[in-house]
Amino acid sequence: MPPRDLVLIGLVVLAWGSNFSAMEIALRHLPPFLFVGLRFTILLPLLVLLKRPALPWGKILAVGALINMGQFAFLFAALRTDATAGLASLLIQTQAPLTILLSFLVFGERISAAQSLGLAVAGAGLAIFAASAGGNVTTTGLALILAGALCWTLGNLVLKHVGPVNTLALFVWASLVPPLPMLALSRAVEGPAPFATLAGMPPEGWLAVIYVALASTVLGFSLWGALLARHPASHVTPFALLVPVVGVAVAALVLGERPAPLDWLGGAVILTGLALLQLGRRRVQTAEGRARP
Repeated sequence: MPPRDLVLIGLVVLAWGSNFSAMEIALRHLPPFLFVGLRFTILLPLLVLLKRPALPWGKILAVGALINMGQFAFLFAALRTDATAGLASLLIQTQAPLTILLSFLVFGERISAAQSLGLAVAGAGLAIFAASAGGNVTTTGLALILAGALCWTLGNLVLKHVGPVNTLALFVWASLVPPLPMLALSRAVEGPAPFATLAGMPPEGWLAVIYVALASTVLGFSLWGALLARHPASHVTPFALLVPVVGVAVAALVLGERPAPLDWLGGAVILTGLALLQLGRRRVQTAEGRARP
């Protein structure tokens, strides 16, 4: 991989990893559901610049409901009071083992021995977090993040059958889904007060919301899609393992978070499981390639 593309990968990892600290900063000024609605409302003007992907509306709306809305509604709710940004950046990556497991159960996809071991190891890491809940993540926070990871997983199952597509355009068009339901839910559950405070929200809050919307979606997905178009997925996707590492590091630098010893242990175990899953996926792809005539 040329140095230029390694730099682009570094930018994506930095954008996605630092995104969690920006989320926590924004949640100091906004309740979770209002934040979800506002985040995706900011992206709607991009619809005039990006052609709608040649996909059925049902798939676009499913991606919007599951990944854009469901994932972030649960994640933001956890980050509000029940989980730190660094640990959330790690725990949300349980979507990887969940995607492999559900792909096996729903589509009968092959699971290698390394992937099976990775699933078991990642599960052990989650058990460590559950046992230590109450420090940097509560039991409620753990449940909310896992619910968000499950939404992401179900969205991944939809994405597996869309074929080649402009990822940025897909996620921007899928941003049509969250604003109205999330703003309505915020009004019903979080009350009218947060809407009244938007005009007086400090620059820190607005910058955090804009950063989350643009860095994660526009910058992250546009560069990631370009990298996947130029290189095999098995060469690019393992770098996603660096996202939670950057997430923990940025949260420590910006927010002053300090994971407890059991958090470090649980995080290391989960990262080991994710690494095994990536290794197992590459072996499955190699075996499938050899099996083709």
